Amino acid sequence: MNKKKISIVAVSAVVIVSLGLGFNSIFKKANTLETDNNDTVVSDQSIETGDELNTEEAKVDKTETKKENKENKKNEDTTDSSGNSNENTSKSTKTDGTETKKPNNDEVEKTDNSSEKPKPSNNEKPKPGNSSEKPKPSNNEKPKPSNNEKPKPGNSSTKPKPENNQTITSPKPKNKTVTIAISCKTAINNGLNKKPGFSHLPSNGIILQNMKVEFSEGDTVFDILVKVTRKKGIHMEYRGSGSNTYIEGINNLYEFDGGSNSGWMYSVNGVYPNYGVGAYKVKSSDVIKFNYTCNLGADLGARAN
Repeated sequence: MNKKKISIVAVSAVVIVSLGLGFNSIFKKANTLETDNNDTVVSDQSIETGDELNTEEAKVDKTETKKENKENKKNEDTTDSSGNSNENTSKSTKTDGTETKKPNNDEVEKTDNSSEKPKPSNNEKPKPGNSSEKPKPSNNEKPKPSNNEKPKPGNSSTKPKPENNQTITSPKPKNKTVTIAISCKTAINNGLNKKPGFSHLPSNGIILQNMKVEFSEGDTVFDILVKVTRKKGIHMEYRGSGSNTYIEGINNLYEFDGGSNSGWMYSVNGVYPNYGVGAYKVKSSDVIKFNYTCNLGADLGARAN
């Protein structure tokens, strides 16, 4: 009995140990499978990310190469088109004037392709300096002058305009004038007007009262006398010319009518010059007087100059 029990126990122990070993091996395999699966998942993810990066880089490279190929092709097409155009023109000149050469389909395709501009891909960033587009100025860039700014003195180029009611008149040059008078008071004092033939002489002896006369530059006393006697209709007679001009008679009163020392004398500004009327040039505001003398000017208080 004891042997059987021992044998049964031994067998059961062996079975239990073998089962434990079997379960342990199963658990180890399961763990190894899980770690392998995780490694495969991680490797797959890394491969996928690497593939995505490679595909993006490949796309960028492809777009760049396409762009370069299109530009090279465009340059070749332009050179080919220019060469073909030269050949076509040379050939067309050789043929008759009525014949026209049709362009080839390849040439049309080349020109069509050359007109196409390469479109940049969405992933490409524009490089500085390569863009042909010029920045457009915004409408708000122009500075507007503020209403509060005051103009600086000296910078304004506009001249002040006169008001509508304001008239600008330039001052007129003043006319140059002299004053002249003619008198025969000494002859009246000597009673000459009572003698026959002299009744026309005025009783007060004033033939011409003070009168202003305009003159021109260079006029002489004789020129002023001629102007006034002609204007007033007064008789005047003279002889000689220029500086030798001599007044013989005024208002029909001649030299020697009042005696051997009688005749006409002139003064300018109260002074009797010692030269003729044709030599004295007048100035503005001069006062000229012609007086008849019966005693060589002594009765006039003449002061010779």
